[in-house]
Amino acid sequence: MSATDYNTSIVFVSRNPVPKTIYNDPGAVPGLGPEYRTVPVGGKLLVRKEDGSIRTLAGSDRLYDVADPCVSWDATMIVISGLEHPDSNWRIYQINADGSRFEQLTFTDRSLDLSQFGAAAGFLTRYDDFDPCYLPDGRIVFASTRYPSIASYNQLLTSNLFVVDANGNGIKRITTERNGGEEPAIDPISGRIVYARWWVNRDRPSNETRHGLSRTDNQALTDDVANIWQAVTIRPDGTELKLYAGFPRTRFGTQTYKPSLLYDGRLLSVFSPHSAMVPTVGGTGIRWFNKGADFEHYVVGVRSDESLRQIAIIEAPYATDPVQLAGETILFSYSADGNDYGVYSCKLDGSDLQKVIDLPGTHELDVQVLQPRPVPPIIKDEFPAPLSDLPPTEDPDTYYKNNTFRFDCMNIYANGAVDEPMPNAPRITTNARIRFYMNVQRQNPYYPDPSIFLKEAEVSVMGGVHEDDVPADVPLFEQVVDGKGNVLETSDGKFAHATGMNFERMGAGAKCVGCHAGHSMITVPVNKSLAEWFNVSPSAVVSASSFFTSEKGETYGPQRVVDRQARTGGDTVAWVANEGAGAFVQLRWEIPVEVKQFVIYGVKQNPQKGTTIKVDDCTIVLYYGSLEVGRIASTGTISENGTSISISPTDIDAARIIINDITGTVNELSMAALAEVETVARISKLNYTLSPGK
Repeated sequence: MSATDYNTSIVFVSRNPVPKTIYNDPGAVPGLGPEYRTVPVGGKLLVRKEDGSIRTLAGSDRLYDVADPCVSWDATMIVISGLEHPDSNWRIYQINADGSRFEQLTFTDRSLDLSQFGAAAGFLTRYDDFDPCYLPDGRIVFASTRYPSIASYNQLLTSNLFVVDANGNGIKRITTERNGGEEPAIDPISGRIVYARWWVNRDRPSNETRHGLSRTDNQALTDDVANIWQAVTIRPDGTELKLYAGFPRTRFGTQTYKPSLLYDGRLLSVFSPHSAMVPTVGGTGIRWFNKGADFEHYVVGVRSDESLRQIAIIEAPYATDPVQLAGETILFSYSADGNDYGVYSCKLDGSDLQKVIDLPGTHELDVQVLQPRPVPPIIKDEFPAPLSDLPPTEDPDTYYKNNTFRFDCMNIYANGAVDEPMPNAPRITTNARIRFYMNVQRQNPYYPDPSIFLKEAEVSVMGGVHEDDVPADVPLFEQVVDGKGNVLETSDGKFAHATGMNFERMGAGAKCVGCHAGHSMITVPVNKSLAEWFNVSPSAVVSASSFFTSEKGETYGPQRVVDRQARTGGDTVAWVANEGAGAFVQLRWEIPVEVKQFVIYGVKQNPQKGTTIKVDDCTIVLYYGSLEVGRIASTGTISENGTSISISPTDIDAARIIINDITGTVNELSMAALAEVETVARISKLNYTLSPGK
């Protein structure tokens, strides 16, 4: 089914191109990215009817420019952002779907004393409202720069999300972003808001400075500042911030602007190799993700190729502004040459590309289907609006102007599931501490923001952090250090340092597990006791009786059994011995753990490559202090989907998995192999006595 034969109307905007005399970016599209989200170019709101005819709903008689249409759930109204003339500011308007009852919902009525910003105050006097979207209860969520703040890059105003009643009353802010939050959409399954968030932090982890931060290369442990847009989700009152979807093993893997949700909860994502979309967009493409940590699925336009990062302008075709039409068919804006965008349709696999409408000389953007949709669940607000609409300053008396929230990381060491594509949590240790920092608006608009060390708190021996007096509605970030004050590392070389900034509403509570990219997508256990148990294998030092090296020099070393990959890479994620039965791998932990279960994964079968191995039996030997403290004599056959072996909880610091019997081959060679060893355990309570001061 394509848009050309689908019996429905669509609504879209037809806008002039971004003037090349002002912006030297051939990939620039009005409304796309922080540089162009509010650029005035002139445009109108149009409807394409079922018979293919075009009708103007809002033209120059009503507005100079128009953007961001969203259709109400019953398809009777459309909310838009509009500009009355080129030198005014964007505001939110509403119009009936038949073109009647055109009304303005937001106005230039903010009243704030900006004197606390000093020289930066002049940058903050004007503000724009844009990106409106209907909530399931009929209210409207929109993005705005009316909360006074300048982002970390390019003197761009910070965007945040606000909610307003359908009659224009009761505006309240629901996010407190340091850099940007815009392009809200609604998850049709949960009713939560999904929006694009600018995830960036100039402060990098350091072991050489007093409070563990540095902005200079010779002191910082990494050059990673993130600087990407991601799709995150919150409740309509602004609480429970989480990453919605993406591939968090890489920065490109979670880059998303203009998120759009399919009826089944899958995420349509606009991608740009210039992940912050500043100062240029460079070109865009569309991909989709299943909800949660997922591998990307390319659709159309620019591909997410890391090699394109340094190229100023990526070659067309470009694609943006996706929305579901029906089933596996989407509508979107498409440009074959980078100069003119029209509305097109295609399947989610990129096939059946068809033009719907392309007016000469203008960009057709922000397409929406003009038909009723099922109303998602209504989530009632539990928390009120912030007390203050001014951010804190460097004065400590202002830090808690919006009261506090409770911070609960149930277990900083918790890992994602095997084959779930997210990085590892930090290695387990004792005497860990967590540092809280906040970032406040600078007074010099051209100078980096000041970052303030708030406090350092204890991480419990079992990995929990429970702080009930953290400042609410301010941009915060955290870092975890060991007993010597060094930033904790993971087995894959990452650091336990928040590369972006987060917030939580006053009176609310933030609950999570893990301390790594993508951790907020992990389901939080229902209580602290359950959260203590997790896969401790990535914290182990792994050795083996032997390992195989191919003729091409690729080693199939023992560390592969703790990489949390078993079925996603065939034998490329497996340990392969240089021998048959009798081969073993051994996991050793620097501190004791209490184990209750092992899950062992066999190598995924690939007969075409000569990989038919089956491990018919293993023995697991448990050690503590070099002494054997337990033994599972026989595991039985090991499945490639995981064979679970439960035991009575036992304190150990090492485990050896011995392969007793195999059949088949790996790459046509008769050698022992395993894909993964998952160790379900918690940090042993023996560490209370081993840790000074505990």
